[in-house]
Amino acid sequence: MSQEQLDAVKDQLLSEDNSDLRQSVFSAYLEEPERGANMIIAFAADKGLKLDISPSEVIDYLEKLDDEEIDIEMTPEMLASVSGGRNKSTETKYWK
Repeated sequence: MSQEQLDAVKDQLLSEDNSDLRQSVFSAYLEEPERGANMIIAFAADKGLKLDISPSEVIDYLEKLDDEEIDIEMTPEMLASVSGGRNKSTETKYWK
């Protein structure tokens, strides 16, 4: 795995041109890290960037990044998913 390759993919994904895809990728990553990592690998391939690594290596890379390096605006759905409130209304309905 090349740090330079991952940095190049990160820079492309963080570009303004890819803001919608970036939100989708990070939303998927928060719900299921391997799915988000696979989306990043597919993104790299679509952009013609060489990224010859496994999803677990992408996950390791993302976990090591500083929060300031990736500026993600979280949607209410993403916040609910992360906080565990995703199915709260369903749970409440059945427990009343």
